[in-house]
Amino acid sequence: VNSTASKGGYSVSGANVGAGKVLDGNGNTLAVTNANGTWDCAVYTNGGTIKNLTINGAFRGILTAGCSADIVIDNVIIDDVCYTISSDGSNPNYSIIVTNSTLNGWTSYTGGYKSVSFTNCNFGRGTGSYSYAYCRPYSDTTFTGCVFEEGYAFDATYCTSTFVNCYVGDTLITDDNITSLLGSGAANAVVSNG
Repeated sequence: VNSTASKGGYSVSGANVGAGKVLDGNGNTLAVTNANGTWDCAVYTNGGTIKNLTINGAFRGILTAGCSADIVIDNVIIDDVCYTISSDGSNPNYSIIVTNSTLNGWTSYTGGYKSVSFTNCNFGRGTGSYSYAYCRPYSDTTFTGCVFEEGYAFDATYCTSTFVNCYVGDTLITDDNITSLLGSGAANAVVSNG
């Protein structure tokens, strides 16, 4: 599916997902053009489910400026964007829940969510115009069973970030090796393997 961005969120988006609604890509790709401004995105949501979709071509993959329902992302590949999942507003009653997805680029979201979790996700370097391999969360976040590409950098400075049975390449992340694997910014992260 090729989409030319139109009004959505702060600026323009390729698709809008309202609170409680579902965008099921059925295994297709959403390629967005004319969405390379700072606040432009492929998908804008204020809470809903985005699943079975590959997203590319915009400055931000999935963006919210605040939510009135949980943001659920399942089986989604985000690549050829600057920011994979990005937010500029939150709601303490709702969560970001990401499962079985691939996020290639810079992942960062504001503080104030009820919870944020990534389960069985892959994090890697973006392709195309943007080549970031970086995560900086501002809400407490748990990563479970996730795999990070070698060379990926993580900043755990602004919140509690917990890694449960996660890997960089084939190497299990531990208290002893987390900074050598994910950089000095990951020093404050919590590792819980068991």
